[in-house]
Amino acid sequence: MYAYDPLPARSLAQHLKIRVISPVEIPEIDESLLQCLLAEDAGWSALTLPIGEGKHLIIYNPTHAATRYESNVMHELAHLLLGHQPIRFHQLSGGLLVREYRVPDEDAAAYLGGCLQISSRGLDWAFQRGMTLQEIAEHFGASVQMVRYRCNMTGWKLT
Repeated sequence: MYAYDPLPARSLAQHLKIRVISPVEIPEIDESLLQCLLAEDAGWSALTLPIGEGKHLIIYNPTHAATRYESNVMHELAHLLLGHQPIRFHQLSGGLLVREYRVPDEDAAAYLGGCLQISSRGLDWAFQRGMTLQEIAEHFGASVQMVRYRCNMTGWKLT
């Protein structure tokens, strides 16, 4: 694997032995809860649930774009890789329990999640080839917004 090769979130999760599912894959989920979780304004992207000693499950919102899926799951994987501990739990409107992290932990997970999606060497590779932001986004399965974020974090000046 090269720095310019995309790293799909699902591949990293499989490597880490972390199952990633959508709410529709939850056995015996209540239909009203499922409708709440899949509503357009549900207010959630992805969440990680502990499911045993050292094991986790990531549930993602399937109503989001594929590029958002990548970002959301990488963010959740980053929390796990960094060993972040939640500061509190709260329930979504549908009743699903989610974890809340400290602001510095959220910032660190956003940063690492972005690095996992688009490494700085991968970004260098793309710009050396004259790729546009859109082409970079498509190559790495990311949004243009994520490409801009990574450019800002790595010091690339956008013209």
